[in-house]
Amino acid sequence: MFRGMFKEITGQDITGISSEQYQRISSYEEGLEKALQGELAAVEKYRKIWFGLPVGIYRDTVYGIILDELKHASKYNYLLTLDRTTI
Repeated sequence: MFRGMFKEITGQDITGISSEQYQRISSYEEGLEKALQGELAAVEKYRKIWFGLPVGIYRDTVYGIILDELKHASKYNYLLTLDRTTI
């Protein structure tokens, strides 16, 4: 979706593939913490994109994505809290 928006706004294609490698986790809690931090990092990245967009459908779309990421982070935080209170 971001590639399509970029193309429509700039007329240019984005090339390249993520070089991010899978990292094995050692515990359930570590996985939840990593997932939570990933969601929050995504929010920061999408906020930067959001601030650069003109008012309209693209900005609204990215705002919806940011809200989804925050919802996911909230759920991971809940699971972390639940896990830590049952120990």
